[in-house]
Amino acid sequence: MQTALAAGELHLYKSSLVPDPSTPLSAYTADEADYDTYAAEALTPWFNPILAPGTGYMIQSPEVQFEVGGSDPTTPNVIGGAYLVDAGGKLRVTIIFTEPIPMQLAGQGIPINIVWLFPTGV
Repeated sequence: MQTALAAGELHLYKSSLVPDPSTPLSAYTADEADYDTYAAEALTPWFNPILAPGTGYMIQSPEVQFEVGGSDPTTPNVIGGAYLVDAGGKLRVTIIFTEPIPMQLAGQGIPINIVWLFPTGV
């Protein structure tokens, strides 16, 4: 999995999308964030697998930070979550924020890193 995600990108989607397990990648793409300074973030390199507390293994992405920038955007967004696409264009992870996050004012940002657990003995 670490290899598959090595050149993946993390994207944000607007709060108008309410994903469920059957939501296709095209729906995320249609509702992708578009505030003025938005760009998808590369998640590379992932840290080496380690034994997870409890059971199994885990890998962790580097932290990325989405930010509005130094001035209020002319195209603000309210962000509902994030989604990870691997280098092959396959949707791998959806993150749904508990509360939507505004990206409407200078200085606002969203830091994200992903910890992926591979449990054993389940």
